[in-house]
Amino acid sequence: MLASCASAPVQQPADIEARDIVGNDPSYSNAQERSEPTTPPENRFNDQALKAEELNSNRAEYYSQQSRNQGDRDAQINAALSAAEYYIQATDFQGAQDSSRELNPDTLSVIQADRLTVIRAYIAHSEGKHARTIALLKPMLNREPEQPASSAINSADETPLTPSIAERPALSIQQVDALLLSSFSFQALDDYDSAISSLITRERSLVGGARSETTRYIWQVISSLPLERRQAIYNNTVNQLVRNRVEQSLTTQLIPVAEAPQQFGQWREEPKSATKQTVADVWDASSPRSIAVLLPISSKFNKAAQALKDGIDYQHNANKSAYRPQLRFYDIGDTPFSATQYYAAAIQSGADFIIGPLGKDYANQVSLYAGNRVPTLLLGGDTSLSASTSRFTMSPEMEGARVAERAWRAGHLSAALLVTETTSSRRTVEAFRKKWQSLGGKISKTITYSPAQYDHSVELKQLFDINQSQYRHSQISKTLGFKPKFSAYQRSDIDFILMIADTATGRLIRPQVNFFSGSKVPVYSTSSIFNGIQDETNNIDLDGTRFPVMPWVLRSAKVAPYAGQLNMLFALGSDSYSVAASYQELRQNSDLAINGNTGQVSINNSGETIYQPIWASFKQGEVIPIETLGLDINPLTTPNNGPLDNQNVNGIYNDSTYNSQTWDRQSGFRKDSNSSTSEEFEQEPDDKLRRSR
Repeated sequence: MLASCASAPVQQPADIEARDIVGNDPSYSNAQERSEPTTPPENRFNDQALKAEELNSNRAEYYSQQSRNQGDRDAQINAALSAAEYYIQATDFQGAQDSSRELNPDTLSVIQADRLTVIRAYIAHSEGKHARTIALLKPMLNREPEQPASSAINSADETPLTPSIAERPALSIQQVDALLLSSFSFQALDDYDSAISSLITRERSLVGGARSETTRYIWQVISSLPLERRQAIYNNTVNQLVRNRVEQSLTTQLIPVAEAPQQFGQWREEPKSATKQTVADVWDASSPRSIAVLLPISSKFNKAAQALKDGIDYQHNANKSAYRPQLRFYDIGDTPFSATQYYAAAIQSGADFIIGPLGKDYANQVSLYAGNRVPTLLLGGDTSLSASTSRFTMSPEMEGARVAERAWRAGHLSAALLVTETTSSRRTVEAFRKKWQSLGGKISKTITYSPAQYDHSVELKQLFDINQSQYRHSQISKTLGFKPKFSAYQRSDIDFILMIADTATGRLIRPQVNFFSGSKVPVYSTSSIFNGIQDETNNIDLDGTRFPVMPWVLRSAKVAPYAGQLNMLFALGSDSYSVAASYQELRQNSDLAINGNTGQVSINNSGETIYQPIWASFKQGEVIPIETLGLDINPLTTPNNGPLDNQNVNGIYNDSTYNSQTWDRQSGFRKDSNSSTSEEFEQEPDDKLRRSR
C-alpha cells in the first residue's frame, strides 16, 4: 500500500461482478427463505470463454425463466430477485427493472424487501439519480442492527472499561451491499465525508479478505482527493473514524486499486461461532474402564506434573458414577525415550485410555509409537496425530490466536504490539500475527521492551510516535503552503494494544501506557497478566486490561493452593479426565464440547483438544468476567468441596496437592504418599522395565 499516490479520482462502476446466490446469507434461517430454485447445472456456466457480462446474462435468463415456472410464490419471488441481480451485473438495467417490476415490497419478507430495495437503488444509480439512490437506501441503513451474540455482557450493569471501537455491527448482506452503493452515490454528489463513513461501516461488518479489499478501497478513495480537500474533511467531519483515516493519509502514499470491492458475492466470510453444542461429561458403559496417566514426576518437571496429577485426582474423587474407571499413574522419570516403554506397559496392564505423557519430547516419542493402539490424550508435542490420538496443551500459539479472534470480533483493525524477547512471547506474537493478518487486520507497530526496566517511556514514545508529531505538522504545512490547525498528539492508527506481560510487569507498564495514550486505547493481554490472585489493591494498575482466563482460575482464586500456571495445569488435568469420559463422541464431532474447568473443551478435526476460555477485565483491581460462554464461574469457598480453608490467599502459594484427602491442614504440605489415595501410583511398570533403567 505504501508505494505511489493516485493522481485522479476513482470512477465507481454501478455493476460489480461475481454474485453468488443470496440464499447463502447466514440470515436465511427460515425454510421459506430457502425456497429459491437450485443453481443451474455447472455445465451451464463453466465456459471460461464467456465474458462476465455474458455469463451473468445467462444466469439472469435462467432465473427469469425459473420465476415463471415455479409454482410456489416464494420461489417465484426469490428467482425474480436473483434474475434482477444478475441483470445488474450484466449492466442490463432494463432487464433488472423488468424482472423486479411486479414485486410489491409490502408482500415480501424483510430479506426479500431489502434485496428489492438494493436492486431499485442500483437502477436509480445507473440513471444518474444519486439523491434518489441514497433516499431509497436510507431506511434500510438506519435500521438498528441486531447486537452480536458474542458481545453480550455478563452483567446487566456492566459498562465499557475503556473507550473503544464498538463491536462490529451485525449487518445483513443486503445492508452491506447498500453501504457500498451509497458510497458510490455520495462520491458522485461530492460528499466524500459521507462516502468514507459508509465504507468504514461496511468494512467493520466484514472479516477476512473481504474486509481487506474494502480497506484498500477506502485508502484509494481518500488518496484520490487533493490534500486541501482531505484537510477540510479532517477539520469538519464529526466521525472520528473518518478523521483518523484522513489524518493517516496526509503522510502516507498509497498504490492505486483497479477495482471497487465486489458486490452480491460470497465475501461475507463469517467465522464459526465460538459457541458449540455442549454435552455432559457423563461416565457410562461406553467410557473407558481403566485409565493410565503418564507423568514425569521424578524429573525437573515435577511441579507441573504434580499439579496436573492433582487435577486428575480432584476430578476422579468427584466421580461418583457406577462406571468410575480404575486410575493408575506412571512416573515416567526424566528420560523422554523411555516414555514408550511405560506406554506399552500401561496397555499390557489393561489400560483402555491413556492420558499423557506431559511434555513435548515425551509426548512426541509416544505419538510416533502409539498409532491406533488405544485412545490417547497427549499433554504436549507437535507431531501429527492418528485417528485415535488427540492432544491437549496450553500453548502460547493458542493464546495468540485467541487474542486476535477476540480483537477482531470487537471491530478492531490496527494493532500495536508491546512484547518481550522471551521464547513464549515470540511464539505468542507469531501466532497472533498469522491469525490477525489472515483475518484482514494490520499491525501498525511492534515494540520490544525489557521486563527488567522500570521506565518504559522511550519504548512507548516510539509506539505512539509522540516525537514525530511536530515533524508531521511541519511537513504537512510545507506541502499545503499554510499552517493547518495542529497540536501534539499520539498516532491514531492504533485501535488496540497487545501487551504481553506477567502480573508484576503489567502493573508497571500499564499505567505508562495510559499516560501516553490518554487512557483511550484498549489493551489486550494473555492469561499470564493474571496470576490467579484476586488482589484488588495491587491490581488496580491493570484496570481495563482484557485477557482470556480459565473459569477454574477465577473460581478458585481465593482457595487454591496453586497459583499461576500451576493452577492452570491443575485445571488441564481435571479436564483431561473429563474428556476421557466423552472422548469418542468429542473425537467424532468437532461441533460438540464439554463445559470444563479450562473453558469450553472440544476436539477439532485435526485431533487437537481446544479449550475456549472466558474473557475478563480488571475493574477497580478486581477481575470481572465480560464473556462467560455460559460456563460456571461461581467462586469456590473450600478446595475440593472439603472443610479446608486456604491459609495462603494473600499470594504465598506452595506446590502441594489440591486434593483435601492428601492435604495436611496443620502443616500446609502434602501428607505422606502412602496415605494419599486409593488409586495406584506405579513408579516402575514391571521388573523388566526396572532393569532397563
